[in-house]
Amino acid sequence: MEGINPVVKLFALIIGAVTVFLVDSALILLCFVLILISIKLIYGIKGRFGKSILALVLAIFLAQVIFVPEGDPIADLRLFEVTLGSIIRGFIISGRFFSLITMSWIFVGTTEPRDLSSGLTDIGVPYRFSFLLILAMRFVPIFQFELSNVQQAQKIRGLKLDNDLKGFIGSVRYTTMPLLFSAMSKVNTLASSMEGRGFGMYRNKTFLRPVRFTLWDLALTLSLLIFSFEVYYLSQFL
Repeated sequence: MEGINPVVKLFALIIGAVTVFLVDSALILLCFVLILISIKLIYGIKGRFGKSILALVLAIFLAQVIFVPEGDPIADLRLFEVTLGSIIRGFIISGRFFSLITMSWIFVGTTEPRDLSSGLTDIGVPYRFSFLLILAMRFVPIFQFELSNVQQAQKIRGLKLDNDLKGFIGSVRYTTMPLLFSAMSKVNTLASSMEGRGFGMYRNKTFLRPVRFTLWDLALTLSLLIFSFEVYYLSQFL
């Protein structure tokens, strides 16, 4: 997994995202989800299926079952009617969301930002734009760490919030401004550092360990496209 060109991984993420939205078969989507979970577990990729993610997946499933009834009825619960079609549709919609989250974890967990920037530059993307991906991938864990620090500081100062909607709103209120100030400070420091090193002064940029897009990478990308078309074609008969 780590030996694959990062550009191919990015293409695979895009192709996979498009495929899960085109596939309308619960059976194929279930196989797709199981494959993604297996890859994540085999390679020990960071990112837990936390309560918030699982709760959101369940909420998407229930919303589809309750508010979009279709097909043959299975049970009548007075307030709403449960149908077979709504259950299948709820699984498909929630499965798509879960697949996107898992694919993103796999991509981020197995891709070095500098290699991705080098690979994108090698296929013709200006390094100014490819560098934006490095910043995005590097700053996400930093902001998570800063958010944890802000929350710990609030607890030390005696701030206690309930686990309800009011507590959630209060948490957002008390953490937004400190996190914003911290983010702006880091952005200003990074901008000064880039300016001092002459970033953007030259048209081309060299890399210490350049990543080249080879014929093997092209063949792998074409194989992913063919596999995606086959999955979509098979889903029309299931």
